[in-house]
Amino acid sequence: MTNVRLEDLCNATTLAALRHPQWDPELRTFEGLNPCSFWNSDTSVDVSGSIDTGDGPYVIQINGSLRTTDHLRLWTDDYQPGLVIIRGDLQARTFSFANGARIFVEGSVVVEDCLFGQYGDRNAVLSAKGELRARAVFLANTARVYADEGVRSLIYAPRGSWDPLMPDIENEGMGDGIQFFDPSVLDRYGDLEFRRAIEAARAGQALFLPGVEEQFPQRLSSRKTA
Repeated sequence: MTNVRLEDLCNATTLAALRHPQWDPELRTFEGLNPCSFWNSDTSVDVSGSIDTGDGPYVIQINGSLRTTDHLRLWTDDYQPGLVIIRGDLQARTFSFANGARIFVEGSVVVEDCLFGQYGDRNAVLSAKGELRARAVFLANTARVYADEGVRSLIYAPRGSWDPLMPDIENEGMGDGIQFFDPSVLDRYGDLEFRRAIEAARAGQALFLPGVEEQFPQRLSSRKTA
């Protein structure tokens, strides 16, 4: 499958054209920021290949849904801000976001397989007004996920990432990944290595050891993130 840049699926625009009271607190981050690119799509974006973004800074607005049957990668370079506003739903087979990427979805987030969030010094955020559904959500301690209508997924995250929602499997860097994950996605200390896990998920390989997912039946219920 092909890989496409999200910006190439949109039209260049200006910060002034994207102004909206709902998003002004986020958009103010980009005032006077040079260089910075601004993009807008008047319709939904639906592709069969994988989608990624540039290094940032960027603001991208999709006036509809964003869908891919492959991998969606919404990242920025280190310490660079990025903002993606999706006015509909977000759908992907696998999905990763990181660093300065902040993603706001006015509909629901549906990930067929695994969703990953990492880096970002807490600037890496995915927030949905609808429900978030994924086979599993994997978070490092500087990424956050929120969904107003709850999360329906197995959750691997640090304690305290969501309060009052507790992770099903705690990401505490204690070498206890050997209890849950295939050895191919672990680092030498026995912890989940996100890069390997993302590559494995994209290739359709199993991340969990046999029977692990079934130990957490609550993954099939919608749970509040706040």
